[in-house]
Amino acid sequence: MKQLRTLMLVSLAALAAACSSTPPAPPVPKEPDLSGQWVLTIQSRMGTQDSQMTLQQSGRQIAGTITGEAGDVPYSGTVDGTAVNFSFILRVQGMDLRIEQIGTLQGETAMAGRSVFGTFGEGTFTARKQ
Repeated sequence: MKQLRTLMLVSLAALAAACSSTPPAPPVPKEPDLSGQWVLTIQSRMGTQDSQMTLQQSGRQIAGTITGEAGDVPYSGTVDGTAVNFSFILRVQGMDLRIEQIGTLQGETAMAGRSVFGTFGEGTFTARKQ
């Protein structure tokens, strides 16, 4: 009888400990590493243009250079989860035109979305990591 009582007390203590323990925290998702060389394709009413894009990432901040028909153009932006946004300024006919890319990541090697050409309309963009 004494053994049965001891066994029941040990079982109750183990059950109480199991019920009161905190479950492990879910794993924190890894931020994507987008740094590297990309090919940026912008489609607009004027046609399709491919450019080389060097991307450096520091946390959620991205920056680099886009090299295309207009030469080397610096850009900067952010990554937040799967949302990616970056912009650059082109000098067109004596005025600055801000071009914004608003899109989503498709893994760590592709992105796609809208290109906004200031007040001149919109197009689309895709980018693929090399």
